[in-house]
Amino acid sequence: MKVKSVMYDRPQTLNYQQTLADALKVYEKNQVNCAPIVNDEGKVVGILTVFRVLNAIKAGADFQTKIEDVMDTNLVSIDEDSSFDEVCHLPIERLLVLNKQQNLVGVLTRLELINKVYNAFEATERELQVILESIQSGIVAINTEGEITHFNTAAQDITGIDKELAIGKKLDLVFGGTGLLKVFNEGTVLHKQKLGKSMVIVKSSPILKEGKNLGTVLILQDVSELEEISNELDSVKTLNKELESVIESSSDGILVIDEKGDVLYENTNFETLMPAFEICSYKGENIKNYGSEEEEELYKLYQDVLEKKETVSKVITGKDGRELIVTITPIKNDCNQILRCIFNLKDMTEINRLRDEAARNYQELRALRALQFTDGEIVIESPQMIKVFNQVKRVATVDSTVLLTGESGVGKEVIAKQLHINSSRSNGPFIQINCGAIPDNLLESELFGYEKGAFTGADKKGKVGMLEVANNGTLLLDEIGEMPLNLQVKLLRALQEQEIYRIGGRKPIKLNVRIIAATNKNLEEMVRENKFREDLYYRLNVVPIKIPPLRERREDILPLAIYFLKKTNEKYKRNCKLSQEICHLLERYSWPGNVRELNNIIERLVIMSEDNLITPNYLPENFGYQPSSNQNPEIFEVDEIVPLQKAREDLEASLIKKALEKYGSLRPASKALGISHPTLLRKARQYHIMVQE
Repeated sequence: MKVKSVMYDRPQTLNYQQTLADALKVYEKNQVNCAPIVNDEGKVVGILTVFRVLNAIKAGADFQTKIEDVMDTNLVSIDEDSSFDEVCHLPIERLLVLNKQQNLVGVLTRLELINKVYNAFEATERELQVILESIQSGIVAINTEGEITHFNTAAQDITGIDKELAIGKKLDLVFGGTGLLKVFNEGTVLHKQKLGKSMVIVKSSPILKEGKNLGTVLILQDVSELEEISNELDSVKTLNKELESVIESSSDGILVIDEKGDVLYENTNFETLMPAFEICSYKGENIKNYGSEEEEELYKLYQDVLEKKETVSKVITGKDGRELIVTITPIKNDCNQILRCIFNLKDMTEINRLRDEAARNYQELRALRALQFTDGEIVIESPQMIKVFNQVKRVATVDSTVLLTGESGVGKEVIAKQLHINSSRSNGPFIQINCGAIPDNLLESELFGYEKGAFTGADKKGKVGMLEVANNGTLLLDEIGEMPLNLQVKLLRALQEQEIYRIGGRKPIKLNVRIIAATNKNLEEMVRENKFREDLYYRLNVVPIKIPPLRERREDILPLAIYFLKKTNEKYKRNCKLSQEICHLLERYSWPGNVRELNNIIERLVIMSEDNLITPNYLPENFGYQPSSNQNPEIFEVDEIVPLQKAREDLEASLIKKALEKYGSLRPASKALGISHPTLLRKARQYHIMVQE
């Protein structure tokens, strides 16, 4: 540091002819205690201090005394570029500071020196504090007494300790029981520990000057994020190992390549499947280096993936007859660029076997999937009947008249009952009357009732009609098409007015009845033929619901058969089951009598069957079932006990040979055997059977 950095620069001067009063004004104005004295040429000839003025006045001088009589002419000057170290130890109270031209540029007093040094120290301290605050690492400075002298904001954030409370305190009071104290006491160079919520690395550095220890600086580096990243990397490594284990344990063959086609990974099953398809192991190679036909086919699929940028699959038939499904899936980045391609090779041999086995259990599984409606009396699975019952659920909540149409035996009465059960009238009566089963002359009295003595043979007490009995409930008019025309007029009025007159009666009876009509006839055609009143038809046909025949909803046949079988078993204390063959026959039958016929057939089978397993032998002749003839049956015999798998394969091979011999080519043979063309080809090759494609 140079003198000009700490001097009082550009001091105001006084002329030696001025008075002490003038000097005091300069002192007051500039807040100084001395002033340089110059002559008329501006050359410094002396210096006047406050103490000099006080001593002069004490000796008898006044404020009009000239400065030249009092000033100190014993001058000591120094160059402005002199080092501060050269003058700081001089016992002189003030010095005149001159430049190279020997002109006065400043005054250096001991008091000014002290103030300047203090200000310089404060500025240095502020700069140091700014530097420490800008550092992201925590800085803790400790003097030789063990007291904390500096504690920046980063250290506060890392440790969670207020820096205002830490500065000036002993380190052991602030960080007692932590690793920081150990680092300070033992002089450990590097240490890692947990401070608050942060993981911190602490570095210790001594403060040395000329070989003397002035204290210690502890640098705290928060490595929590690095710890998290490290843990994440460990997790990623673990996941990679788990992924490799999963891929390796997969029964499929898996191959992973990069965007250039270089193979990155292949599992053991990929290598295992390759010989059957004349494909070599790719590991460490490029997929385009193919040689066999299968490899060329794989490469073409790969090219399709690169072009379409979407998953591609294809079935490849191996040399040994096995089928292999090849699926290539691209892995893309956010810019839709392909980074990886995953080849998945699936051997369909076991899958085809399981599929064939599943087909044998198909009928039973379908029965388990049956949907039961409301109280369990309705069993449906077909889309047609699900649609019907969705209508039933909607219509049940209102009182509109419903017209149920459908063939005899489809379940119109059951549907009507469900409309009643799911309506607000469910607590009221549900009355059913078959218009075709009651003679015309009695139907009117059954519906409307009669007063006593209304006609010859009438009950003396009279009779309540079904319309009255059904009051506050639901009345089902089954076979409405059989109702006589004359009675249709009276029914129409009752529906419109919601009141009736008994036969022979004169007093109207108010009704609150919902009417459901059902018929297996075409009422529109009957209207055209004048066999049914048009106005009544439109009054009944407010909400028409058509129930399809059983032959049009074959998905319901087996669920219904299982349902009726369960009820019949309970009725006759049996435990019968339907064989797979009879299930097929039940589904193929046309069912002219619909659900009613199915129920009757199931009851007949349970009664007639001698065994618990019901076979087609007990079916009626109209089912068209003919038991197989026992003459010259084809029997597959074995001379010794063999594994079932081998017996099954031998039987398959025998059937395939016979089918190919009979039909000559794959497609008709596969149709006769009930399997697909590729499956027959695969099995023929598996059993080394010559085929003609």
